[in-house]
Amino acid sequence: MTTKGQRRLLGVLKASKDSRKSHSSLNEDEEAIANEKEGSLAWKVLHISQVRTLLELNVDQVHLKMADLLNLKDHAVNLQEAAVLDYYVAGFWWAKEQSFTLQQISGFITALSTLLDNIREKQMSLVDNLKELKKMLVGIGQETPEVTGGLDFFNTDQAKLLTDYITKSLFQHYKLYQYMFTLEQDEMVIGTELSIEVAPPADIPFPPPLDEGMKEAVYLEHVAPPPPPPEKEEEKEAPSGEEEKVFTDEEVEDILEGVTTDELKEVISSVVNEMLGSLSADVGAKLKEREAQYLAKISKMQKIAE
Repeated sequence: MTTKGQRRLLGVLKASKDSRKSHSSLNEDEEAIANEKEGSLAWKVLHISQVRTLLELNVDQVHLKMADLLNLKDHAVNLQEAAVLDYYVAGFWWAKEQSFTLQQISGFITALSTLLDNIREKQMSLVDNLKELKKMLVGIGQETPEVTGGLDFFNTDQAKLLTDYITKSLFQHYKLYQYMFTLEQDEMVIGTELSIEVAPPADIPFPPPLDEGMKEAVYLEHVAPPPPPPEKEEEKEAPSGEEEKVFTDEEVEDILEGVTTDELKEVISSVVNEMLGSLSADVGAKLKEREAQYLAKISKMQKIAE
């Protein structure tokens, strides 16, 4: 037989085996439910085949399997479902450590489910929920109880352990569970803004190739054209036909004798304004020239960066 034929045969045999196993588990569950007496809390939430499967798993596998059995699909993102799942997994693992029977584990999980549903569905108070637990424990320790709460397959010592566990795990945190089931979880929308730099479009002028890139210091020292030299100020020469006239002290005194104080102030002010005006014009021209040089350098750097 070829390898392909062997694989096909193995697949058919495996499918047949899984089918028989599933059918056998179904018959076992139905038989257990049929044989259970009326009012029992066993096999209500977890069937016998499911309990047997969970007992063979480690705690992480129980966590995943329990989420599937209880239809808690969003436990990874929904805090309420995550808390409920932890509640059931912790309870099951505790029952396993107490070496409870399959029937006792199933009944214990049903009791946990009933008490939790009383908070979630009925908004029951702590006192009323304690009364519900007391009703479940009725008949424990009696050989033939006339009235049973559904957990009479436990003995008195086990019932005490069960009560202590439920008190510490549920009733001591009752307000937290009430808060969890009455208030909706805030939805958090988490987003990330990405800033992506793209290459310039391949239009004219084409962007320079990256392999020709160089450091700015190298470009400015060896490639960039040197800045133009500053223009020398031309000395203003007096007209050739005119000679500067020099006044003597006596002539200066004669001129000032006929000038009033206000006129003198006006002359001095006009001279100062004329000198400052020419100086301001020179400074402005130099600033514009220096600004033009810097703009030229920035333009060259931008072209290189592009």
